[in-house]
Amino acid sequence: MSILSSILASRSGLMANSLRAEIVSNNIANAQDENYSRRSVQVASGLGGGVQVTGIARAMDSSLDALFRTELSFAATQNAMADVLGIYTAQLGALDSETSIPSLLSALQNDIGLMSNDPGDTSLQQEVLLSAKALAHSLREANSALFQVSKSAYNGINSDIQTANAAMTEIARINSDIVRAVPGSPTYATLQDRRAEQLDTLASVMQIQVSYDSENRIAVHAAGGHTLVKAGYVNELSFDRGTGVLTAGGEDITPGSSGRRGANEGSLAGYIKIATEIVPQSQLELDEVARSLIEGFEDADASLAPGQAGLFTDAGSALGATFGVGLAGRITVNTAADPYQGGDLTLLRDGLGAVTPGAASDNSQILSWLAFFDSEVSYDPAAGQGSSAKIIDFTNGIFSAQQARRVAAETSLNSLTASSEIYRANRLNARGVNIDTELQDLQLIEQAYNANSQALRVASEMIDTLLNIT
Repeated sequence: MSILSSILASRSGLMANSLRAEIVSNNIANAQDENYSRRSVQVASGLGGGVQVTGIARAMDSSLDALFRTELSFAATQNAMADVLGIYTAQLGALDSETSIPSLLSALQNDIGLMSNDPGDTSLQQEVLLSAKALAHSLREANSALFQVSKSAYNGINSDIQTANAAMTEIARINSDIVRAVPGSPTYATLQDRRAEQLDTLASVMQIQVSYDSENRIAVHAAGGHTLVKAGYVNELSFDRGTGVLTAGGEDITPGSSGRRGANEGSLAGYIKIATEIVPQSQLELDEVARSLIEGFEDADASLAPGQAGLFTDAGSALGATFGVGLAGRITVNTAADPYQGGDLTLLRDGLGAVTPGAASDNSQILSWLAFFDSEVSYDPAAGQGSSAKIIDFTNGIFSAQQARRVAAETSLNSLTASSEIYRANRLNARGVNIDTELQDLQLIEQAYNANSQALRVASEMIDTLLNIT
């Protein structure tokens, strides 16, 4: 090798190691950023000797990325459901809680049973009134909590759609930018990092599939196959609250719908399931409890005239042949039996339609009400408890079903969170920055830099010697 070649080789080594030092320093600076992928300098032997920098490589593992995002989508579904359902189940309380609807229903039955032993006892009549009011209040509170669940679910849907559309728009923009960037340049690697971050954000909202074209642009599809992003184009998401339909670019991709090419996982799918399936189902269950109470006490009250309200009412009125959704939020105790509202407690003994007080010892009406609790009542089979049951059994059944929904969501969430954390850790190991390793590399770079400097100094001294000879 000539002296000139030696100088050029040493110079190329100095430049390459200078770039290596810069990249390592940048790696260390971004070590705590999970969205940053470790960089390394790619080199090759230069023509005529020395070393040539061919580009900057970004650590990545497409398979791990895909697995992590899939697990992230599944966990996000259960997280959305567990969070929102917690609002409702907290209001319902534990099955053995004194304030739960099943417990309050049993308390009313017990108090009516006690009153049947001494129908004229005012204090026992008062206990029945208070138990009835507590039960009606609990149903209204549960209905209010269910409304909050619905509101939270729709808010979640709106928020997720905004997040997803923003992420897809940014992905499309980066697709356009990455075509103009030089492959292997720092800008190119930064664009890849930003795009990966947006993909993670999108994956938490809905399960996606990612593919790359020859120019390293990505196409994003919903798990079912519908295109969300292709090159610089985006099919934005939209949700119709009236119909419960989710669309992407006008195409129906509603989760859970047969034949749709959407995604059944992700927080968006979880919120849609709550809003369009779980809330209506829970509302039906509550309304059936309220209906059977109002109807049962009306049917068991021989004193009532047609169209006259019984002990329990629909916002003060008798139950109509048809009634609107949300009956559980309107159920009240008939004010005619409430002395605090100008009513008469003796109606709890004689019947809500009684015109004159009956005998203090007459418990026939009370026994008729008591018999209601042991009778089979017809229910809407869609409530999931069969077509008929005793009101206590029906109420216990829907209560247990609701608790089971929450427990299932929380159990799945715990399992999927643990699984996604494993993939997250593996992905960080594959692409993240290990400071100890970077510091070791920095020491090697320093040694190589010094060696190249020494070689360049020796070559320079040789040239000086030759010049002095001449």
